[in-house]
Amino acid sequence: MDTKQVVTNYHNAWTSGDIKTARVYLADDLDFQGSIDTFRRADDFIVGLTMFQTMLRGINLIQSFFSENGAALLYDCDTMSPAGVIRTAEFFTVRDGKITSIRLVFDATELRKLMG
Repeated sequence: MDTKQVVTNYHNAWTSGDIKTARVYLADDLDFQGSIDTFRRADDFIVGLTMFQTMLRGINLIQSFFSENGAALLYDCDTMSPAGVIRTAEFFTVRDGKITSIRLVFDATELRKLMG
């Protein structure tokens, strides 16, 4: 499976609520760095992703870019929180058919207020 298929399948799975399928595309030692959290294991990341997914009304994919070992997605997360719509940029590294790193960038100001 090439990078585009891996990232697209992962994105479609988690955004549709199929977290179990999304996990299949992540390397066990996933290196995730986001605007709020950092994780070094896919299983830990999946816990946070599951919680975030329950806040969503929907996702609007705006743009995607793919290379041999990397990808970038730009999308809006329509949340049920006071944060509303969150514009998000997500950058991926893929090796051997698995996502090995994710860099997630968004304005976390409103979400941090909710977290106290």
